Amino acid sequence: MVKRVKQEDMAGVLEFEDLTRDDPEFKGWIEDHKARNGGKVRVGLGAKGVRVMFSKEADMAYWKARADKAKKAKEAASRR
Repeated sequence: MVKRVKQEDMAGVLEFEDLTRDDPEFKGWIEDHKARNGGKVRVGLGAKGVRVMFSKEADMAYWKARADKAKKAKEAASRR
């Protein structure tokens, strides 16, 4: 019997520091992604936070922009 390995196209991986899989903010991102795309997101444990694997460049860019925006908002709130 020959074992076949499924090959997937991968656009890239992003790791979000200080977020966990159970973080309400991250869960909201996952729900939003599923509502927009209807697909699965591969999520794993990274060195400093949660790691997400993307199959589309556009999804990866969108998540990166959203994470940067959230990080800036947290920094601005901590300065006040």
